[in-house]
Amino acid sequence: MLKGIRKKLTEQNKRRLLSYLKRNGLKASYYKVIERLRWEKAESALGSAFIKSRPDENELTRQRCTEFEYRYRISIVVPAYETNTVFLRQMLQSVIKQTYPEWELCIADGSKSDSVQSVVMNMIGKSVDSHIGSKIKYQRLRENKGISGNTNAALLMATGDYIGFLDHDDVLTEDALFEVVKALNETAYKSGNITANRTLLLYSDEDKINEDMSEFFDSHFKPDFDIDLLRSNNYICHFLVVESDIVQKTGGFLKEYDGAQDHDLIFRCIELMKKENIRHIPRILYHWRAHEISTALSPDNKLYAYEAGKRAIEDHLKRMKLKARVMYTEHLGFFRVKYEPGELKCITMTPGELALYNADMLRELPADAIMLIDSRVRTVNRDDINELLGNMVREEVGAAGGKILTKDGKIDNAGFSYDESGKLRPRFHGMNGHFSGYMHRASIQSRTDRLDTSCMMLKKQALIEWLSDDNTIDAEKEFNKNGLPDKYIYVYDPFARFRKV
Repeated sequence: MLKGIRKKLTEQNKRRLLSYLKRNGLKASYYKVIERLRWEKAESALGSAFIKSRPDENELTRQRCTEFEYRYRISIVVPAYETNTVFLRQMLQSVIKQTYPEWELCIADGSKSDSVQSVVMNMIGKSVDSHIGSKIKYQRLRENKGISGNTNAALLMATGDYIGFLDHDDVLTEDALFEVVKALNETAYKSGNITANRTLLLYSDEDKINEDMSEFFDSHFKPDFDIDLLRSNNYICHFLVVESDIVQKTGGFLKEYDGAQDHDLIFRCIELMKKENIRHIPRILYHWRAHEISTALSPDNKLYAYEAGKRAIEDHLKRMKLKARVMYTEHLGFFRVKYEPGELKCITMTPGELALYNADMLRELPADAIMLIDSRVRTVNRDDINELLGNMVREEVGAAGGKILTKDGKIDNAGFSYDESGKLRPRFHGMNGHFSGYMHRASIQSRTDRLDTSCMMLKKQALIEWLSDDNTIDAEKEFNKNGLPDKYIYVYDPFARFRKV
């Protein structure tokens, strides 16, 4: 283990560790290092997920020959500023090589030097495709307007049906736009009418690449749309594609959120649609460049971005008329949302006691929520039950649960998720309670498919509706088999902690 630590202690990693140590102390830093080393060892053993799953030449040829019923034009917008010319060429090539042809590339350049312009014009001139010149739109800005201003300038050039967002030093996979348009065709216009679940926003999985594109690492596999996770972290990030009309309605990017401008835009976009209009493509379609000054490699480089991210979440919650405090966590770019329960009241009982109730009896209870807690479970902090109660202020939340630990400090339960075979599996079961989990998801709020019935909070109204569907309260069997009515979600809140004794 010590040998592994020494090998990883580059100057950059030393700076990152020192920054983390100053913010969170020695104990948290120790567990972070141990967890990171274990993760990197596991990732190294598994190999690159992208390399394993990327399409071969036969598949790419098939994609080039595919004719979609709806051939949407995708406008790729790129804000450029003094871009490394090698990275810029790789970005341009990644767009030009797309297997789906109906695209345009809109570049707004705020650079003082001519380097970006020279590379773009040279690329157009050398292209064997005579149409490339008409598909790449380039504008040299009179001044650098910052990330939001430059992107807005690129948006003004866009004429496509959908907008795709690409950073000037990142790279798309060859099949990125093909996969996007394939997904769009699955929920496209039907006989001239817009279907209720037509896709308005898409996002894909992503990974990181090193400077010379020889390594693909930190694969980020994302869940389907999860508003709680989005309020905890901009997990959507790349590759983001949004319908043009939606982007136009938002007014584009806002300078006051520079550094987290994409997080803010995503919030303002989803506020204009239903969750059925949001589509996750479970494939790595985007490579985020990791280099010495990038946020991908060094989160400490842009601390202002996390302040902007906090404000983006706060302002979104205000627009949704939700009273809550947004707080930093020990992990940069990851946040805690503490909802205020207001006048809500809660009654605590065991699962066995709840089994004696029917819908009429529940209606008479002087409470808005019921905290189910087994006699073998204890709260860790005084505010744990109140933490869960805060989640009940949201209409869509039917149940909330916390992080349940064993006697020896390991995670016993952090909710359940369905696996590929349709079976419920406990999340993070057996993991050290000090570890934060994959993409820190054991330590931030998110949706979950089910919760541990030995320790969970239920909204009374959701339970009454559930009983009205002829269910009986056999908590362990029925809740996890049938689930609450579809309009309700289950929320995992790790800031409420419990321990089995």
